[in-house]
Amino acid sequence: MELSIIASGSNGNCYLLQSGKTSVLFDAGKSCRETAERMAALGKDIREVKGIVLSHAHGDHYRGIGPIARRLGIPVYVRKPVYLACRQGLGPVDVRHFEDAFRIGDLEILPIETSHDVASCGFVVGRFGIFTDTGCVTVQMREIISDLDAVLIESNYDERMLKTGPYPLHLKERIASDRGHLSNEDASDFIRRYGDHLSQVFLAHLSETNNSADKVRETFESFNEDRPYVVCSRFRQTGTFRIA
Repeated sequence: MELSIIASGSNGNCYLLQSGKTSVLFDAGKSCRETAERMAALGKDIREVKGIVLSHAHGDHYRGIGPIARRLGIPVYVRKPVYLACRQGLGPVDVRHFEDAFRIGDLEILPIETSHDVASCGFVVGRFGIFTDTGCVTVQMREIISDLDAVLIESNYDERMLKTGPYPLHLKERIASDRGHLSNEDASDFIRRYGDHLSQVFLAHLSETNNSADKVRETFESFNEDRPYVVCSRFRQTGTFRIA
């Protein structure tokens, strides 16, 4: 299976998973044009996408889904509460609801509980986990990680940068809450405690205002020493990686 990181950050998120002849987008927070251009830069063709899976109803995850799905005739897979929260923004699309594990072509997809301020979930595909937009490490995340070889997990903010930064207090409290986002320290400690066996770690969804790639690297290395990892770019496509 291959993972292509198309976009990752508070300005838009999109990940492509491919296995055999099946290509699936997880979230699409960039425009159709930018998503297609970034995919093409990685040698990927957006016209080959067989489905789009949506994690939750925040614009940086669904903003591009409607135009992509309508233009290319791609079905959108989404939990019903998530769809109801963003159906106006999605517009008319071919909706396929899921609650439990489901399949798109060669990919079997298992939703995993996350903790956010809207209905949301992460995903496990084979031995790979996608865990973004969660204010805490959930029980399901802790239980499933032992079965995985690789994870993409958010490392959204640096605690000091958030505390001293320009955001109003209510927003700082929302981000740092159990229904907000994972800090660099939270993500790095989770991997240290439960992910010692992982062969690949992708640190994703960096905040523009409250984080930096250097802060993510510094924190992760302080918790995990020589463990291989990739910091996902919030400015451009990060690359394509072969995963288990």
